[in-house]
Amino acid sequence: MNRNEIYNRLYRFIFPTPDGLSPWGRRLMFMWRHRVTPAGRMLLIILLIAGPVSASITLNRPLYFYSILLFSLMLVGRLFGILFAPRVKISRALPERCAAGATVTIEAKLENIGLLPIFDLAASERFPGASVRLSENPVYHPCLRRGESATLPYTLEFTRRGVCDFTGPVALTVFPFGVYHHAKMFSAPHRMLVYPRFAPLTDIALPVGRKHQPGGLQMASHVGDSEEFLGNREYRPGDRLRDIHHAAWARTGFPVVREFQQEYLCRIALIVDTHAPKKSRRELADLEAALSLSASIADVLSRREYLIDIFAAGPDLYHFQAGRSLAHLDNILDILACIDACVTDPFATLGPALREEIKNISTAVIILLDWSEEKEEFVRFVQSFGVMPKVLVVRDTPPTLEPGGVRYGGEEVKIFAPAEIQRGLQTV
Repeated sequence: MNRNEIYNRLYRFIFPTPDGLSPWGRRLMFMWRHRVTPAGRMLLIILLIAGPVSASITLNRPLYFYSILLFSLMLVGRLFGILFAPRVKISRALPERCAAGATVTIEAKLENIGLLPIFDLAASERFPGASVRLSENPVYHPCLRRGESATLPYTLEFTRRGVCDFTGPVALTVFPFGVYHHAKMFSAPHRMLVYPRFAPLTDIALPVGRKHQPGGLQMASHVGDSEEFLGNREYRPGDRLRDIHHAAWARTGFPVVREFQQEYLCRIALIVDTHAPKKSRRELADLEAALSLSASIADVLSRREYLIDIFAAGPDLYHFQAGRSLAHLDNILDILACIDACVTDPFATLGPALREEIKNISTAVIILLDWSEEKEEFVRFVQSFGVMPKVLVVRDTPPTLEPGGVRYGGEEVKIFAPAEIQRGLQTV
């Protein structure tokens, strides 16, 4: 086996696929980034350079002694850290959610429960995946004596949207030589949702109408009465006896009834396309931009008196309702954080699910990743129920089929590039 074959096998061992690392490759990368200190990385680089150089030099200049010395230094430090691992109690509080691209500073409280003092102590986290990384070097506490406690911060950076399942915090120490982080791990599971990063919209132009909601707010939010109270008036023959206001009757001396009116609400459907057949980098970037645009629209709608229905079809069909006395914007962002790309066309399952609710919907904001005859047929299906649609297409390249000036509900189909959405839109 020649040298090239050895290099090729080593490369395939670490990088088995073009787009990702193998489990061993991820572990080596994690060890290099988070376990070895900057001083330890420098020593390893010197060790790798000094070894081949010393092999090509005569014994009159024994450079391999330096390689042996550096290797022994790291080995003794590693064994020392295993024997004198820090005995501490650690607690930390992680937030429930944050935006993609955000940096979050966590404060961990550590207490020395051992007999010996702990030198150069720091706190960190067991990272759930490549979407989370340590943005800054840990803050070290010089010496934590027996029974003492200290609060140490560390900063996490969330690079991508998704669900992060943390398994627990980690206590680190670089004692004695400062070249390797000796770690003690703790179990404290916590799930954190990273929702898409979005810029708030100042306004949104909607073809808004109102429809009578059977049952009013009772059916929409399951609280309150189904009709809106207007006031009192004199009793008329045929009025319901249960509407009689006895307190007002006692004050006036003649029968008084309460008067109500049926509730008319504006109910808006936010329909998100998640179809990414190849899951290529461009398609996934379009999906992330579409979810960011969905979050911006949900944000501006949540500040108004609307009922919002979110429909998103992916590996799972999501239907979520918010607005008025229902859930808040945070719950909508939680849904957007969990949506995955769908390889098959999601509108086959979205249509039947939408049919049950579309009769009570006034306006539909439809965010698509492409414009095709199937998508046009879906928009016409929504319009056939008397719903006024607003169609937005998010693509990095022009759609395969141009809208050609076709209008739905009085508005033309709008096309946005992901870069334009990332810079921030004022209105849509």
